[in-house]
Amino acid sequence: MAGGGSAYSYRVGRTTMATTNIAATAADRTYRFTAPSLADTPRLAREWVALILRAAGLAHLVDRARLCTSEVVTNAHRHTDTPEIAVELVLLGGRVTVYVSDCAPGRWPTSGGGDSRPGRLDTHGRGLALVAAYADDWDVSARPDRKAVWFRLA
Repeated sequence: MAGGGSAYSYRVGRTTMATTNIAATAADRTYRFTAPSLADTPRLAREWVALILRAAGLAHLVDRARLCTSEVVTNAHRHTDTPEIAVELVLLGGRVTVYVSDCAPGRWPTSGGGDSRPGRLDTHGRGLALVAAYADDWDVSARPDRKAVWFRLA
């Protein structure tokens, strides 16, 4: 792998749940995690993000990053038919930007505004509101074949 790196597989029983490719050099502080879109993927992604942030000396960002990662990866899993979810974490000057992408560029997330707001007792529908509350910035970007929801923490 260019720049040095390691590949890890998470297994549950006989099934490979996710493959993590970690590549980092002094000049390139980008890490990538790719997993099939399964119910366990949000947990794997948030633990992976926490591991990278702790190793980078950014433990003060772990709680917010875990929450935002979990919400965005859960949305990709629940609201698209994408076969895989990719998480890219970029460290730059004490800031972290996390990109969560899927293969469903036509399915854009909604912020929960207007008439689509969840009721007081609803157990879903607050994910992006939480991301907006806890991240310093967030948005959605798309290419013809993929869509990414990203958030930034400092």
